Amino acid sequence: MLAKETTIKPGLYRLPDDPVAPRVLIPGFKAAQTVRGAFGWFSAGWISRLAPGLAEYLNRDDVGNIQFTVAPTLFSGERESIEQAYNMSAEEAAHKVAAVFVDGRAQASALENHALDCMAWMIASGMLQLRIAVPKAQSNYHPKVWLFDDGVDQVLARGSGNATERGVYSGVEHLDVDVSWIDHSRARVRVAADILNDWACGRSNGIKCVVDLPEALRQNIIEVAPDVAPSPADYAAAVAADSNPKWAVGVSAGLRDRPTCQRLSIPADLKWQNGPYAHQGEAVTAWERVPTPERGTISMATGAGKTITALICAARAQDRLVNMPFLIVISAPSIPLIDQWCQEVQNFGITPVAPSREADSNLALTKLFRGLAGGGTHVLVVSNNLLCSSTFQSTIAQKVGDENSAIPTLLIADEAHTLGAKGFIANKPDFFERRLALSATPVRQYDPDGTEEIFDFFGLPVYEFGLDRAIGFCLSPYNYHVHAATLDGDELEEFEALTRRIGVALAQQQTEEDEENLTSLLIRRRKIVETAQAKIDLLRQVLERRGPRSLKHALIYASAKNPDQFNKIAETLSELNIRWAPVTQETTAKKSLLANTLTTFESGGYQVLLAKKVLDEGVDIPSIREAFIVASSTVEREWIQRRGRVLRLHPEKPWALVHDFLALPPAQILDSGETATIKKIISAEFGRAYAFAAHAQNAAGDSGVMHNLERIRTAYWPEHEQPLILQSAGDSVIDPSTPKGKPW
Repeated sequence: MLAKETTIKPGLYRLPDDPVAPRVLIPGFKAAQTVRGAFGWFSAGWISRLAPGLAEYLNRDDVGNIQFTVAPTLFSGERESIEQAYNMSAEEAAHKVAAVFVDGRAQASALENHALDCMAWMIASGMLQLRIAVPKAQSNYHPKVWLFDDGVDQVLARGSGNATERGVYSGVEHLDVDVSWIDHSRARVRVAADILNDWACGRSNGIKCVVDLPEALRQNIIEVAPDVAPSPADYAAAVAADSNPKWAVGVSAGLRDRPTCQRLSIPADLKWQNGPYAHQGEAVTAWERVPTPERGTISMATGAGKTITALICAARAQDRLVNMPFLIVISAPSIPLIDQWCQEVQNFGITPVAPSREADSNLALTKLFRGLAGGGTHVLVVSNNLLCSSTFQSTIAQKVGDENSAIPTLLIADEAHTLGAKGFIANKPDFFERRLALSATPVRQYDPDGTEEIFDFFGLPVYEFGLDRAIGFCLSPYNYHVHAATLDGDELEEFEALTRRIGVALAQQQTEEDEENLTSLLIRRRKIVETAQAKIDLLRQVLERRGPRSLKHALIYASAKNPDQFNKIAETLSELNIRWAPVTQETTAKKSLLANTLTTFESGGYQVLLAKKVLDEGVDIPSIREAFIVASSTVEREWIQRRGRVLRLHPEKPWALVHDFLALPPAQILDSGETATIKKIISAEFGRAYAFAAHAQNAAGDSGVMHNLERIRTAYWPEHEQPLILQSAGDSVIDPSTPKGKPW
């Protein structure tokens, strides 16, 4: 019985001088049959401080559930524990209650590290019922009321102390206690009971609605608060920021300069655990769990949201660290990608530092490390080159590796396949504890050793979202057209001469020098195919068939191996009166120039962007709806990246067009001389074309791309009659289904 608890006395208690927890709140739990409350701030800290009484309460058979109506702002740890509670099995719940409240003899010291687990169990078992009071726009839900009831008598505690560790134990708070068995207190206890009833049902001019906890989670009503309750310093900061702070009194000038700790926050409107983008949640879970927690490689097709997925991983890793400082380093291979990462990080609530974009990179890094020493989460976005720098790595290692206060770290590598090069492999930053690699194509073609090094450092692939799932969902469907032409003139003569030398080299390779000579010859011959003049002539024919005036939002890829090809394409575009703009390293190095170029392109001022390799790695220009891939490659990663540039979704793009240009030796060349390596280079060209065609919406049918490809292939591997196409130097063939004029 509450009336028999001798330490419970009415009066005004001041904390921490008057120990209200052992005198009133713990005895209240021991004797009560029901406990109710209303609080503006709520955390699990009160559980550890009130454990002796709470343990007895939860182990009795004659008690009801604890009912609290709280504000929608919870701390991150509480939010995570609540979500855990709704996924907890009976076995897990039994384990947690055994670990926390064994036989009702729990002590506060034993509970300090179990408070969140205890709260999860209490919610999962129904012993703690939370309702969320959503205040109106101009209001604030901020009560602090405890009410204990043994069926006969009641104890009321109300004042400034919330249901938090500070509120019941260590904070400078006050609680006014009334009891029902003393006349002058009884009326206030009755009024408090009525108030709690009203607030639990939303009966208040300041309350918009009250919802059950599961519904609040479903509607994402709950906001995540800072990990510490508002302090005098927070009050001072608010005063300093106010345009008319005359209302504020008693603010210490020293408190006004105290900085607040920044943290990543997942945007409230981001739907990543269910719905169309549930694959992002699946990827996050995979990285957090298997095979090594917080290490691994995520493979996602262009447009599937791997950047957002990575930042969700980072935010959740941050929250698990509970108030520790956290350094996140993001590496990317190009300036446009660095800019995109900076924008996405800002959407998660933090302004990152990007040394390549800072006027004084040393000063920016100094400020970052100074801020890191003060706590919070800090994000550094760097180029691959800087990441591989020994000086940069030693600086980071020194700043985060103090034996007495090591700072947790996470490395996110975008387009991680680019880190398979020798610079990274020879100088891996092993001090990063958490590692996440991102790529649409994590496997390095022709480089199994580089691939193994990437997976060994970051972790094996833990999740894949391939092109087959992406097209029609986050990528646009596309039609694919293949055009082919044969080498001619000096290029054909050089091709044949190199082929003869390759044959000799193959026959005599014995030493390492012989092997290097053969490799050099193969590369030189491959370059002829990639940069052939025949492709320029073929491009002109296709552009004329399409109609120069009808072109809009188109992209042409030129080879990075021969600047002459880029220049010749530029001349062709100008001769056809097509408005075009270059996108080169010079363009992307100047942020304003790139922005102006893309804005003009979006509005239709430029019909075509002419680009080299710089647009391969993840640059997002959704309005591109037609691509001309003049620069062919045997590297699968480049195929996928270049196709991805045109497949981004856009409201004015029901489907995309992809044109591929093949430069091949004349079929007659197979009748004489060394043919094995010639067939190999032809097969490589067809390999790319068939890979593109496999996912195209115009693959099948008599006018489909597969039919056209078979027509070209049989020119080199005839099955019956000798084909009439691509037999001689200078021959060409345009896909007959290529649209004329405006296809949309």
